[in-house]
Formats: sequence, structure tokens, C-alpha cells
Amino acid sequence: MKKFSKLKIIQMIVFIVVAIVGIVIVFTDAELYQMIGFDPHIRILSIVLWVALGLAFVFMFLDYRLDSQLRRENEELNYAFYTDPDTGIANRNSCDAYINQFDNRLLPEGMAAFTIMVSNLKELNEELGYEQGDKAISDLAGILQGILPKGDFLGRNGGDRFLIIMRKCSKTDKEAFLRKIDAAIAQRNKKVSEEEKIEHRVGAALQVERHAMTLHTLVAVSDRKAHGENLQ
Repeated sequence: MKKFSKLKIIQMIVFIVVAIVGIVIVFTDAELYQMIGFDPHIRILSIVLWVALGLAFVFMFLDYRLDSQLRRENEELNYAFYTDPDTGIANRNSCDAYINQFDNRLLPEGMAAFTIMVSNLKELNEELGYEQGDKAISDLAGILQGILPKGDFLGRNGGDRFLIIMRKCSKTDKEAFLRKIDAAIAQRNKKVSEEEKIEHRVGAALQVERHAMTLHTLVAVSDRKAHGENLQ
């Protein structure tokens, strides 16, 4: 789509340049100017050609405007389809799309999945209202964005949970990242009342530990561990 738009812009620029060159030639060539002025047939032909040229430019411009509008609408639809409105990060559709790209492919060694859940979201919603529950989700999204290694994936994979996919993560890296999550949430909780504190659970699954063949499996293991299953 972007290449198509660039082509449209190039066409319009070429069209304008050709039109300007034509006008310059007409007004600088005295013989041609007189010929157009005194010969009615040539004058009529010139008018028809310039009108056609003008209409062609108008239609080309309208086509470009329509293309730009459609592109903006597609971008807005794409953003709405793949972005979580409460946090501005990737939503469930994005999570699924990211996971599906590894279908029928062996996982890179060192890949890891983390599921982070707000375990008291129901209580926050019921006791303090959904606005406070949404704030807890938004705060946690910001926390995770702040500590996420560059190039790794973060998405909201459900109402109360987030998914992080790391491309390269050792056992040491996993433990260090889990400590970062705990510390960052604890720091946030110091700034709010007791009732507003986030309680969380984290499940982590490493390809090197699970020998998982697919990312679906790795994510499923991290989700089950976040729900409290003791998987060895």
C-alpha cells in the first residue's frame, strides 16, 4: 500500500512537471504562441488538450486522496484489531498472531514465555469499581513495558493476564526477570493504598527446560504455572 501511494505521488509530480514545461514552451515560443492565437482550429485543439490535462490531474488527485483515506482507515482498523484499548499494547489477537508465526517451526533455543496475572483483579473490580481494576491493568502494562528487554514481545492475553515472549532467555535470565517483575510491582504498591495494591502471579516456561516443540506449548505451560499448577 505504501509503495502504491509513493507511485501515485511520483505520477502527480511528473504530471505537474510536464504541464509546467508545456506552459513554458507555449509562452516562450513566439511562433507557436501566435499559431495558437490566430488559428482557431489549433486554438480549439489546444483548449481541448489543456482541459483534458486538467481533468486528468483532478482525477489523479482524487484517486490519491481516496487511496490515502483508505490507507488511514485500514491502519485504524488494524490498530483497533491488534491493540488493547485499555493499555495501548498488543491485544489477544496480536498474541495469537505472534504465536502462530512459529507454527510448524522448531523453536529457537533459549525462547521463553512468561504469563503475568493480576490475581486480585476481581476483588479490585468488586470492591473499588471497574475503573480501579482498569487502572491496575494499565499500571501493570506500563511496569512490564518498562522492564521488557528490547525486541521481545508483550501483549495482553486475556482480561487479567499478560504474555511476554523472550527470544533469548537462560535460566539465570529467567530468575533475574522474575525478580525485576516483583520489585517493580512492589515499588508501585508502595505509592497506593492497601486496597489498591496489585497482587500477581507469574508462570515462566523455558524452551531449554521444557524441550517444547512449539510456542503454543510453551505459552500453555507458562499459563498453567501462573494458575498455580506445579509442573516439573
